[in-house]
Amino acid sequence: MLWIGLTGGIASGKSTVAEMFKELGVPVLGADGLAHDAMAAGSDGANAIRKIFGDDVFLPNGSVDRAKMGALVFGDSSGALKQKLENILHPEVRKRSELERRRLEAQGHALAVYEIPLLFEKNLEDHFDIIVTVAVSDKIQVERLMARSNLIESEARARVAAQLDQGLKVQGSDFVIWNDGGLQNLRTQVAKVVAELKKSVRSRSS
Repeated sequence: MLWIGLTGGIASGKSTVAEMFKELGVPVLGADGLAHDAMAAGSDGANAIRKIFGDDVFLPNGSVDRAKMGALVFGDSSGALKQKLENILHPEVRKRSELERRRLEAQGHALAVYEIPLLFEKNLEDHFDIIVTVAVSDKIQVERLMARSNLIESEARARVAAQLDQGLKVQGSDFVIWNDGGLQNLRTQVAKVVAELKKSVRSRSS
């Protein structure tokens, strides 16, 4: 099975592309979803978070209050709390992703996509057989981010600038899907990538 890392910058359209992979019958996992699972009530991640951050960041049902945790972590200018949280969650997410990968492979899937925003930032290139980056022009990225998050232009540009340069992601990818056009153009590109990936699987097995 080809294990495909799907990444891209903020407001690039990763989630939209992920949905298009699903529409074409390719199973998709998301790092954000696995991180959510890792903070569910009774999970090892939640238990570790309680030990370090205390009861204040928990909901009555025993799961982590993501809003409170986010406010706490991003309100810490030193970055120490963010590092502590990542030290808990990243191993849990890796463990869950590996279990899901094995499950999908056992089910006979030829391809599986893992949507992971920080693939390059966390130096995870070697964890995937194929890397697909969703890219977008600077102008459109800023416009979409302003509309999506109700930001002024300077705020949107600051968020884009805080991320790893898109050019480095493009250079390090096997496929690049440009999301500067409409949905139909995007679907056409995703379909072409899936066709190429299936061809690669067939050539490997022949």
